Amino acid sequence: MKKLRFEQVTEHEPVALQVAPMVDIVLFLICFFMLASEMVQGQKDRMVELPCMKSPLAAVETRAEVIVNLRPDGAVTVQGELLALDALAAVLAGESQAARREGRPLRVVVRADRRQRFAALDDLLGACRRAGLQQVVFRATEEEGS
Repeated sequence: MKKLRFEQVTEHEPVALQVAPMVDIVLFLICFFMLASEMVQGQKDRMVELPCMKSPLAAVETRAEVIVNLRPDGAVTVQGELLALDALAAVLAGESQAARREGRPLRVVVRADRRQRFAALDDLLGACRRAGLQQVVFRATEEEGS
């Protein structure tokens, strides 16, 4: 049987920490998250004042693929674009079909302004029905002091 021979270990240079690639990666991640958060904020219409609820569930934000904003004057916006109700129904129907092809439900969130007329909200819900949506989630804020 042969004997095992081990080579002598020689001294190596100390390992230096490369800071420049780490800084590049951190800056890249910061830019990515800033951009991603801006895209989410872009779907929220600043003209819309949400209604208040006493429920602690009011502040919980449901993840959505489509956010529909209903302004106080009855105008409807999706991703910053003003849409007529017929165009909204067509957009929602297209998104719904794409979601069905992928085997997932479409999540639609309505951000209705508390100052708008109920008739405008009813018209918006009619467009959702024409698009074949099964479920629509309403967004609200938690009432202060509750």
